Amino acid sequence: MKKALCLVLLVACGKTSDKAAPAAPVIDVAAVNALVPADLKAKLVFDKTDIVEERHRKNVTYTMAAPKGWAPRMKGFAGLKGPDDAGFFTSLDVGSNCDGNCEPKDWAKVADKVNFAQFANDKVIKNETSPNSRLLITERDGKTTHVVYAWWTTGAKRYNTCTATLDEPLKAAGEAFGKACQAVAISGDD
Repeated sequence: MKKALCLVLLVACGKTSDKAAPAAPVIDVAAVNALVPADLKAKLVFDKTDIVEERHRKNVTYTMAAPKGWAPRMKGFAGLKGPDDAGFFTSLDVGSNCDGNCEPKDWAKVADKVNFAQFANDKVIKNETSPNSRLLITERDGKTTHVVYAWWTTGAKRYNTCTATLDEPLKAAGEAFGKACQAVAISGDD
């Protein structure tokens, strides 16, 4: 009887793992919209949005607070382009990277090299780090704001990024984009 009960418990509970799955992020659209500067509220409203990256075998969907009305940037990439009145280079992109072989690495060091080093000479508006993430908001030449957020799980085979380039019409909205980038749910990723 005891052996049968143990077998039933093993089958019912399934296989366990040493790694806990990360909790799904809370996508707080109201909190993001609250950070949009007053003079931009009429033209910049965030909504819960799915941004799809089309891969060869399967798609990856990034769900986050993103500006309403922004269109996909380029097939095969998870990115949105702002409307013409938002500035030519204004965009929002999400994705993952493994910087070479997809194997566990020091993702903080990799992200610093790949994503953050290019902003070393910019005016820093915000630079927040934690053991598993970094958020950097910078201003370049008084005309463009860059938002870069990278996050990872220790031992993962890749890390994730969310970036926004905000030309002059939207450059003051960096805090809102930073908040949006810090809550991205990913589905379909292996």
